[in-house]
Amino acid sequence: MINLGIIGFGGISKSLHIPAIRKSKKFQIKAVADVFPDNGTAEKLGIPKYYTDYKELLADKDIDAVLISSPHDCHEEHCVAAFNAKKHVIIEKPIARNLAEAKNIIDAANKAGTIGMIGFGERFFPEHVYIKNLIKENKFGKLLSARIDHYQNFRPPLTSWWRDGEKAGGGAVIGSGVHRLDLLRWFLGEPVSVYAQAVKMPERLSAEACAHAVITFDSGVIANFSINWAIYDYIYCEGFTLSGEKGMIMTAPEMKLGLSEIDNGVMKNFKAPACKSMYETFAECIENNVQPESSLSEGYNSLKLVRAIYKSIETNSVINPDTITF
Repeated sequence: MINLGIIGFGGISKSLHIPAIRKSKKFQIKAVADVFPDNGTAEKLGIPKYYTDYKELLADKDIDAVLISSPHDCHEEHCVAAFNAKKHVIIEKPIARNLAEAKNIIDAANKAGTIGMIGFGERFFPEHVYIKNLIKENKFGKLLSARIDHYQNFRPPLTSWWRDGEKAGGGAVIGSGVHRLDLLRWFLGEPVSVYAQAVKMPERLSAEACAHAVITFDSGVIANFSINWAIYDYIYCEGFTLSGEKGMIMTAPEMKLGLSEIDNGVMKNFKAPACKSMYETFAECIENNVQPESSLSEGYNSLKLVRAIYKSIETNSVINPDTITF
C-alpha cells in the first residue's frame, strides 16, 4: 500500500477523490491538510491525521504521495513544496492558473525525480479510453470534425474562491472546460488555431460563465468546444461527438457508434469495456517509476490551450496556442 496525504479537504476531495482512492485499493490515506480547522469529518472518514499547516503533512516521512486538491491559486506553492519534499504528486486539474506557475511546478518535479500526474479523470472514463483505442486503430479513417461540451448549473457560494477570476485563473473554461479541452488534445493532436467568444454573469462569477470556441488541430480536424456554467436549474451534462471518413461516435444523450466496416454506418448503442482507474494508474506509475501519460507536460499543454482561448476572447482574434507564453 502507498501512504497518501491530501492537501485541500474541500467538497471535491470528500465526494470524488477519497472514494476513488479507496476503490483502487492501492493507497492508505494517512493525513489531510486544510487551512480550516477539522470539524470531525476526517475522523469519520477514517483518516488518522489532520493538519492546518500543509508543511507539517509534507514533513511526515510516512507519506509517500500527495494529492493536491487546493484552490487554483495555491497549486504552485503546494506542488513545488510537495516535490521539494520528494513526494509523488497527483494534482487536481488544472496544473496551475498560468504557464509561469505551471513551469515552476514542472521544474520542481524534474529536480525531485518523483512521479507527477495531472488528475485528468476523464481520460480514464471507459467510453473515452474506448474512443482513444478506436482512433489508434484508425477505425474512423481520416478524422474530420468533433464537438465537445459541458453544461452545469454552477452557483458557488458568495464566499467561494471560485467567484474570483484572479484566484481561479478564469471562470468556466479553466474550471471545468480544461477537462474537455484535454480530451480534445488527447484524441485529436495539438491545436494550431483558436477563436473564442464568451459571456459573463456577474451575479455568479467575476470571469466567464459561458464560452464557445472553434479549434483547428494539426491533424486537420476542426472542433467546436462549448462550456456553460449557467444552465437554468440543471445540474450536469457532458457530450462528445467525433466523425471521420469511415464512421462516427457520440456519447450523449446516448452512447452510439457507427463504423462502415461492420454496420454500414448505422449508429448503434455501445457499451465500453472497463478500464484502469486514474488512481490505479497513479499507483502503477509509482510502483514502476514510470511517468504517466497524463503527465505534468500534458497539463501544461492543456493549460496553454485554455490560455489561448482567453487570449482570443480578450483580443477578439484567432490565436495560435504556440504563441502563448503566460
